[in-house]
Amino acid sequence: MQQPLVIEKRQFPGGCVMQLRGELTRASEHEILDGFAAEFASEVRYLVLDLTGITYINSGGMAVLIRFARTAKKAGMHTFAWGITPHYEKLFRMVGLTEWIMMYPNEFSVMQRIESL
Repeated sequence: MQQPLVIEKRQFPGGCVMQLRGELTRASEHEILDGFAAEFASEVRYLVLDLTGITYINSGGMAVLIRFARTAKKAGMHTFAWGITPHYEKLFRMVGLTEWIMMYPNEFSVMQRIESL
């Protein structure tokens, strides 16, 4: 049974953390891109993806993440992620997603990196 994607957002100075739960597939594209259109048009410089609640990512979901990260980069934002399983981390590297999204082991590491920028 497919688990729908649920997105929760919380702001921090200069950025937004987006907690994703469920399955990330091509069907999630509108939820992700439409849900973050406000961030793309705002003063947000850092987009942070919490992927600890993601149970499944297929090739369509990878394409959605690539499109999301490329759109953010074009808008002048930096995209970070944590909570990626070793399996998906390997896939992210294979498909080149790490060119667009910086991966870290946890939220603390991401926030430390953001503070240093």
